Amino acid sequence: MSTTRRPSTQPLSRSVDDGAGHPAPLAYTLLLAGIMVAAALYGLLMDGAYRAPEGVRPTLPETLRGQDVVNLLAAVALVWGGLRARAGQLLGHVVWLAICLYISYTYLMYVVAPYNDALLLYIAGIGLGTYGLVHGLVRLRERAVAEAFADLPRRGLAWFLLALAGLFATMWIVDILSVWPGGVPEGLFTYDIPSIVHVLDLGIVLPLLAITGVMLLRSHPIAPVLAVMLLVKTLTLGLALLSMNAFIAASAGLTDPSEPAIWSVVVAVSLAWLVFVLRRMREPQGPWLRPSIWA
Repeated sequence: MSTTRRPSTQPLSRSVDDGAGHPAPLAYTLLLAGIMVAAALYGLLMDGAYRAPEGVRPTLPETLRGQDVVNLLAAVALVWGGLRARAGQLLGHVVWLAICLYISYTYLMYVVAPYNDALLLYIAGIGLGTYGLVHGLVRLRERAVAEAFADLPRRGLAWFLLALAGLFATMWIVDILSVWPGGVPEGLFTYDIPSIVHVLDLGIVLPLLAITGVMLLRSHPIAPVLAVMLLVKTLTLGLALLSMNAFIAASAGLTDPSEPAIWSVVVAVSLAWLVFVLRRMREPQGPWLRPSIWA
């Protein structure tokens, strides 16, 4: 006597649990990189792309063109990271996430500058970069990340990030409080409008630096990924500021000779830490990405 057996759902469940997810489609990476390149070339090659009307920092055009040069380099890093991630390399995915963070932050500065025809590119960059960052970060498998960074000495890196957060938070808060009451801090893009750098750093980036430092001290598995993203952020910050100083100097603008020295130190220290961390990273043996956010 035969009986009809109901198909088991266990193999399907196991395949979902154990299966490897795929990083963002290559088309997504190329689209975001294309937006970055198009916006940068517009700023570098189009006369009048950036303006400095009355009430705007006179060196703003040179500042944004200096940033555009770094944006072109970031687009190359994004494509490299996307290709390596599609090939199964966690390192490539981490670099890809770091550039998504960079471009989301950077284009928020562009949208508060005087209006130009590249606005839709900036908005698209913010949207795609932010979505890619969140989506690619929350899908990481904690155990695989912990395996990849098992050899990382976390305490020293943690205190470096905490010190960096404290240093820049002190600088920006002093900038703001030093002109109270009724004054306007120096260095604003547009006078009487809050500095987007102060807003983004004090509201998002510096708290994230401090949180990541604490997470490293507590051995949270995702903390090294956040640390790499933030090290890339400080590295690109230093490179951008050096590039801005070069553009300002080339236009016969006055620059503080101490600034390039300071930003060179930022670049050197950030790069040293980044190399130190990545040299101790090893590729995990199993899948490192969930099939979806909800898996």
